Amino acid sequence: MQNVAIPSSRQPGTRDVRVLARGLTILSAFEPENGWLTNSELAALTDLPKPTVSRLTSNLLEAGYLEYSAQRAAYRLGMPVLALGFAAASHSDFVVLARPLMQQFADEHRVSVVLASPDASSMVCNEVAHSREMLFTLRVRAGSRLRIDRSALGRALVGAMGDAERLAYLEKLSVADPSAWKALSQEVPHAVSQMAGQGYCVAAGTLEEGTNGVALVIDTPEGPHTYALGCAAPSNALAMARLKREVAPGLLALKARLEAELSAGQAE
Repeated sequence: MQNVAIPSSRQPGTRDVRVLARGLTILSAFEPENGWLTNSELAALTDLPKPTVSRLTSNLLEAGYLEYSAQRAAYRLGMPVLALGFAAASHSDFVVLARPLMQQFADEHRVSVVLASPDASSMVCNEVAHSREMLFTLRVRAGSRLRIDRSALGRALVGAMGDAERLAYLEKLSVADPSAWKALSQEVPHAVSQMAGQGYCVAAGTLEEGTNGVALVIDTPEGPHTYALGCAAPSNALAMARLKREVAPGLLALKARLEAELSAGQAE
């Protein structure tokens, strides 16, 4: 009689997915400089219970995704995670395309320009360009995470979504980050109105106190509103009048150029 392999009846369940999500949350807590973080610091950054964090870091260390320093009693990302990040960054054609145009725009308008994509309750900065003439630059760099409710980037992204997509996103956000959901929900009608009426969102003092900013979304061949593109500067250097008269139209033109070049590259 021929032996027949019987497939396992166990299928990945909710608990497996939750453990995976929490493990990714731990990895996402590390900043680009990959500094050492203790279990207590990771618990504070992720809002996870410290016993859960201790169990997860132990598993991630065993799998090679974290390194441990006994002297510091702290962890940092292991090379497998860093290799994945470097590979993703180096193969992002869009970031390569956008980088010099962002720097040109930053220098021309004396602002900081940020290209970001959504990740759970934050916007992850894929690329940042600071004007060479700015005396004070924003405390943002590639790899930084911006609260989705505190940035024009996040508001533009949510404002550009269709009703069903926005509702589904806000429902997930209400579970992942209730405080961000509460703050963002209050801004949604205004964000939707701005995106529908002018194609961008304007914000004052949301990213950092005393700054003005504007953001819009970029549609790529991967899908609509894949990225958010925005710029900001101290309000004494970027008054709202100049922002609306000069910077916002320039950002719309930059969006059109990037999307046109992406489409042309896709057609080749």
